[in-house]
Amino acid sequence: MTSFEQQTIHPQDNPLSPKGRFSRLSYLAWMFITGMIYSFALSIVIGIAAVALLTSASFDISTLATTGLGIFAIALFALVVVVFMIFSICISIRRIHDLNKSGWLWLLFLVPVVNVIFSIYLFVAKGTEGANNYGPLRPTEQTEKLLGILYAVMLAIFIVAYGALLAWAISMQNQLPNLQQIGQSSNSTVINSQLENDDPSLENAVIDDAQPADANNENGGTHQ
Repeated sequence: MTSFEQQTIHPQDNPLSPKGRFSRLSYLAWMFITGMIYSFALSIVIGIAAVALLTSASFDISTLATTGLGIFAIALFALVVVVFMIFSICISIRRIHDLNKSGWLWLLFLVPVVNVIFSIYLFVAKGTEGANNYGPLRPTEQTEKLLGILYAVMLAIFIVAYGALLAWAISMQNQLPNLQQIGQSSNSTVINSQLENDDPSLENAVIDDAQPADANNENGGTHQ
C-alpha cells in the first residue's frame, strides 16, 4: 500500500465503527481508551448516586428510585453500560475483520470459558497481510502503539498478580485444617499442663489456709 493510499483511507476511518480493521496494538489501545472512559463515566455516576443517597431521608440504596436525582443516576448508569458494550463490540468486530473472519464471531464472548480463550486469541493472533475481504490494512498510529504496549504490560502484571494471589489463597485453604488441628492440640496441651501444675498448689494453699484457722479455733475454744 502506498503512502497516498494510506492518506486517502485513514482519515475516513472511524475507530468506533465496526467497518474496517484493527491490528493487535490498535485493538489493545482502543480497549484501553474505552475502558478508561468507561471508568471515568462510572465514577461520575457513583458520585451522583452518592449525592442522591446523602440528600434522601434514609441512606438506603433502595431509595434511589424514589428521588429524581436517583432516577437520573440509574438512567445514566444504564446508558454508560450500553454505550460501552456497543463500542467494545465494534472494536472486537474490527479486530476479527483483521483476521479475515466474520464479525459475528463476537458472539463467542457470550459463551463462558470460550470467551476467555477467544479474548486471548484476539490479543495474540496476527492479522492478514495486505488487503482482505474486509478492507485494506489499517496502519497503526504511534499513539496506538504506545497505548497498546502499555495496556499489554498492565494486563500481564494483572494476570501474574491474580495467579499468585489465587495460588496463595488455595494453599492457605489447604493448610487451614492442619492449622486448626495444631491450634486445638496446642490448646489442649496448655490446659492439661495448667491443670497438672495448678492442682498441687491449690491443695497446698487450701491446707495452709485451713491450718491457721483450725489453730485459732482451738485456741479460742481453750480460752473459753
